[in-house]
Amino acid sequence: MMHRKNRYKNRIGALAICRLVLAGALLLASGGGFVLVRNSHIIKGDEIHEVEMAIEDLEEEIELWEVRIAGVRDRQELSRRLRWVQSDLEEIDSNRLVEMSAPVDETKPVVGLYR
Repeated sequence: MMHRKNRYKNRIGALAICRLVLAGALLLASGGGFVLVRNSHIIKGDEIHEVEMAIEDLEEEIELWEVRIAGVRDRQELSRRLRWVQSDLEEIDSNRLVEMSAPVDETKPVVGLYR
């Protein structure tokens, strides 16, 4: 008796296996690439957030220093601070101050000058 091949039996050839493996590898590489790109975006976003927070901290510090400088530039505030630290400096009587100014040409507009 002759042995007959079963026509209805599905056989997977080497070419089909190679195609499936290649498709799986491409899918895996695409997924891995997406994960890597997404992670790098998240890491960069965190770094940007840290830099923004550092900038905010520096801006707050700058504002604090501006307030301190403005306080020291004010004569009354400076006197109060000198008394508070018990400085040996003496207060200057405002009646003994002499203010000098350059002659002002009345025909030209004066910007930022106080008389």
